[in-house]
Amino acid sequence: MNKLLFEGEAKKVLYSVSAKKKSLFQTTMAVTLVIFISKAGGFLREIIMTAYYGAGMEMDAYNMAYSLYYVPVLLFNSCITSTLVPLYVKLKKEGTPKRLDHFGSNVVNLFAFFAIVVSIFMFFLAGPLVRLTASGFDPGKQRLTAELLQRMLPSLPFLVASIVLSSILNAREKYLAAQLTGFPLTFALLIATIGFSHTAGIRALAWGVFVSGILQVAILLPAMKGLMKYRLSFDITDPVFRRLMVLAGPAVLSMAVNELNHMVDKMLATGLPEGHLSCMSLAYRLITFLVGVVLVPLETITFSRMSIHTASHDEQGVGKIVKRCAELVALVIFPIIAVGAVMSGDVIRLAYRHGIFSEQSVSTAAYALTFYIVGVFSFGMRDILNRAFHACQDTRTPMLNSMATVVLNIVLNVLLVRMMGVGGLALATSLSATAGATSLLFLLRRRIGRIRGRKTLEQLLKTALAAVLCAFACLVMDRILPPAHGSVGSFLRLAAGTGVSFLIYAAAARLLRVRELDAALKMIRSKLGR
Repeated sequence: MNKLLFEGEAKKVLYSVSAKKKSLFQTTMAVTLVIFISKAGGFLREIIMTAYYGAGMEMDAYNMAYSLYYVPVLLFNSCITSTLVPLYVKLKKEGTPKRLDHFGSNVVNLFAFFAIVVSIFMFFLAGPLVRLTASGFDPGKQRLTAELLQRMLPSLPFLVASIVLSSILNAREKYLAAQLTGFPLTFALLIATIGFSHTAGIRALAWGVFVSGILQVAILLPAMKGLMKYRLSFDITDPVFRRLMVLAGPAVLSMAVNELNHMVDKMLATGLPEGHLSCMSLAYRLITFLVGVVLVPLETITFSRMSIHTASHDEQGVGKIVKRCAELVALVIFPIIAVGAVMSGDVIRLAYRHGIFSEQSVSTAAYALTFYIVGVFSFGMRDILNRAFHACQDTRTPMLNSMATVVLNIVLNVLLVRMMGVGGLALATSLSATAGATSLLFLLRRRIGRIRGRKTLEQLLKTALAAVLCAFACLVMDRILPPAHGSVGSFLRLAAGTGVSFLIYAAAARLLRVRELDAALKMIRSKLGR
């Protein structure tokens, strides 16, 4: 009788673990699909904007204005998302629904107020800010940049409120609703470009950014129904909010490092020939598209899971998640890096060679893309490792690491931009990211103890070897395929090169027994078997 009871309990435990894994897989796939659609829409938006505006003076001004506008967005986002989720998860475990409502409302109200102060400050100092960060622009270009920035700034409080609401949804494991905020910007900028570019010119895009901030809050409010009762609270003495602010300062720099490095790149690019800044920005947007589709879903979901582990005092569980993430990211990203670096010209040509975007601009953007894409694995792993520290409520360590990374990026930028132009700026970003991710891994090991990463390292080396074979196959295909100048030809070249290269990669990974590939194949077989 006891044996039967034991077997019954064991089956329940196994079923529970299996159900959790299935739920995690399904949630990740669903979030990935939503993000992919959102990023694909954003990609279409960039294609249409490039076709209408090209890569000249006006787009340089818009890109610089949006970068300045995005700095406070990025800082607020890094501050909120990195600290709110673990604190909310812990409070949810220990507190009452009323306490959660108070905390959530308090964070929304206070951060929206902070955003109003920042937007007013930046509005009146727009001119000096532009002259400081875009010293390579002529006076007319600087005035246009400042004007565009001022039109965008009033939407900042709405955007910050949407970041808080999205973080609360993620903490509640309502991941899908939180990912809908990518759609309003695409919708607003497409309407602005297609409907108003002929009459308002580049200023239409600034108004599109303004409208999108309001729409992001509107799209999240239905999802919040039943999760939080809003209260008009401005309690800056709340102990949990004060804890959030203590953690927030270091978290800001650690999570904003990618964009801060890119901002430095842009500042130095203002001294390069006209259009180079826009070309570099277009290449970087392809990288953010790739990171957004492949890595953001994984980061979003695992951050909540890591926070749950630390709330249960299981820091070794955080290490296991990091190792699994490294293998998964490598399996997916390595072949993309191989093909993207070899066929960067076709990627840019397919994406942006429309309207008045010239072949010369294609060459410049492809040059930057080649050196950006080699750092994608490091970009992703650095963010995941930052999340691991933040889940442990340690924001100081990744902050110091990020400060060192930014300094290294600046030094490398100054050294390489003279020799390689936009390619040097991109390469400096990739090299500094690799150094930052490597040092974070060693620091995490000191933080949580041995993580037993030998098998993971073996798997990464096997995956890298398969990717080298993939790159070699892509080089061969690039040589034998006829050159293409239009979008259709570039698509056919990419399809042929990618198809053959990925088949070589999959076969090599299978022969080398890359375990994440084996696990994926088993899952596919089980699905097909049903």
